Amino acid sequence: MTNDLPIEHFMQRDLLECAPDVALGDAARLMRDARCGSILIIENGVLLGIWTETDALTMAWDSPAVLERPIREFMNSPVKTIAASATLGETVFCMRGSGIRHVVVTGTAERPLGMVSQTDLVRHQSVEFFVSVREVGTVVPQAPLVIASTASLAEARRQMAVQRCDAMVVVGEDGGYGIITARDVLHAAAERCVDASVGEVASFPLLTVQRTSSLFAARKLFMDRHIRHLGVCAEEKVIGLLSFNDIMDDVEAGYIRELRSELRQQTEQLRHTESQIKTQTSMTEAVFDALPISVLVKDAKGTFLIANKMASEVLGKARGEIVGHNDRDLLPVEAVRCNAEDDARARAAGQTLTREMKLADGRILVAHKRAVQLDDSCYLIDASIDVTDWKRADALMVSSHHVLELIVGGADLPVVLNAICQRMEVHLPQSMCSILLVDEDGRLRVSAAPSIAETYLRGIDGIAIGPDVGSCGTAAFRKEQVIVEDIASSPLWKVGGKHALKHGLRACWSTPFFSSERKVLGTFAIYFAEPRAPRESDMAVIAHATRLASLAVERWRQIADLRRMATTDLLTGLPNRADFFDRAAEELRRASRFDRSPALLMVDLDRFKRINDRFGHGAGDEALRAMLPETDINGALLAAERLRVAVEALRISLPGNETLSFTVSIGLAMPKQDEPIDSLMARADAAPLHSQGQRTQSCRVC
Repeated sequence: MTNDLPIEHFMQRDLLECAPDVALGDAARLMRDARCGSILIIENGVLLGIWTETDALTMAWDSPAVLERPIREFMNSPVKTIAASATLGETVFCMRGSGIRHVVVTGTAERPLGMVSQTDLVRHQSVEFFVSVREVGTVVPQAPLVIASTASLAEARRQMAVQRCDAMVVVGEDGGYGIITARDVLHAAAERCVDASVGEVASFPLLTVQRTSSLFAARKLFMDRHIRHLGVCAEEKVIGLLSFNDIMDDVEAGYIRELRSELRQQTEQLRHTESQIKTQTSMTEAVFDALPISVLVKDAKGTFLIANKMASEVLGKARGEIVGHNDRDLLPVEAVRCNAEDDARARAAGQTLTREMKLADGRILVAHKRAVQLDDSCYLIDASIDVTDWKRADALMVSSHHVLELIVGGADLPVVLNAICQRMEVHLPQSMCSILLVDEDGRLRVSAAPSIAETYLRGIDGIAIGPDVGSCGTAAFRKEQVIVEDIASSPLWKVGGKHALKHGLRACWSTPFFSSERKVLGTFAIYFAEPRAPRESDMAVIAHATRLASLAVERWRQIADLRRMATTDLLTGLPNRADFFDRAAEELRRASRFDRSPALLMVDLDRFKRINDRFGHGAGDEALRAMLPETDINGALLAAERLRVAVEALRISLPGNETLSFTVSIGLAMPKQDEPIDSLMARADAAPLHSQGQRTQSCRVC
């Protein structure tokens, strides 16, 4: 901008000064001699006021006595000042707004450094300004004031003061044009020419330019002739006066145009910046609110300045109830005390402090506090993260390890299922858990319920699976989770509801668990003494419990199948040889411990090879071995005889209307002291007597 030039570069540094008691006429003479349009009144280094040639127009000095009075009576005070760093445009704006032609330039200590006049401003406008306004006529506002040369100086002063102008066109007695200015009036005052006529002080002839002349040409005349006014002519007639004041009007307009342009640019930039700030603020707030972390910021007095969405949820308060408040407004007394201690430690430590705390609703937070210094203010940032789910996951993992150790260690199924219930009750405070398994008849049997009354369990043991059989029967029927928040009002508990309410049970959530083939193995149920709906965290615990229950039951069934396969003969379904040896050894030890006399029978099918050869292996039966616990020799003989008779009476139908019958030979032996089982079996095997047709001697004792 043209008007960006600082005024300290072109201000007048030689200031015209006088004391306050100097006569007005003498002050005017000082100004005339110095060719200066203003004088500063200073006493003891203090700037008291200013008097200018414009003031010479507006004051009444019709008598010489007025010019002898002290200038302090006529000075303008206080003096208008402007900083040395102000620009040319700002100075124009200041002078035009104040209606003055001179302004004092001051430094940092408000001491006068120089003076800037209207003339200085016009002379230091750039060439571009004058070129851009091409014609003189464009800046001449109106027709000039005209006065005859024979008029009195007092009349000229009066008209200029009334019209607020600093020059008039003077018409001489010969019809020629001249000019009278504020400076001419000042010179008259310096000479004490009170009664002079206009012609005596005016300047002739009037220097003129054509209306169509360029403003640049007019400026050259101003500079070359050291004048401040030019007549403007059109067709040999003076139509106006071009003065520095007129140019100042346009300078001001130019400054305003530039200022407006600059303001528009700054406004646009401000709007853009404001938009960016809003976007940045919105983004920051969105990021803060998206964080799974509670963020609070306090000032030095403990007042909350910032609270994100998570902080609002943790405190259970709207943001408007947090920001602008402090701990005392939001927290219990004990929490306020703990927070105050932590805040003090964080401010003093200069590092992040971390503490774990448990909320009233059971949630666990890990809080991080740190004091930060911004400019001259100290702020405390409190960032807390909810680790409840992590803690719960860790606890569930520990519970899983415990249950898995029981499963791998071969613990009985009731022990494992009870452990699952007990562990889940820890993760679900005030809960009572149960596990019901589907039996061979398709009913639910109580398998584990460590915290539920035995009288209630007896009432539900063996319940059917159906569409409206409480929570568990319905869950097993639907093969999906059934949540009953209030047993008293649930249609699923029309049957059995009174029994549950009698035992203080009001809510029951039941979840079926399945085999790998998607067959229902049983249900995991959670009871509460009060109506209650599950939370998301509760569902995670339930899912965990059902997975463990499925694993435990399936593994128990697999082990049972493996054990049965290992100890049972696949053809007859009887215990196999390995199982027989284990049972026989155990029975012999028990008989020895209780001083009992067991017996061993060895049964052979008579002519079994002929049966296989004739009828095939599919029609044959295999040798029958039996052990009779705690049976002495007489009892064993009776049992052997009953067995022989029963086998002899047995008839098996074969294809072709044939029947198969057979007889058996039975050997019996009594164990000797510390005799191994294989030796006992060898003696029993050597004892049999073929008994076909010998009913009275069917067995032989060895």
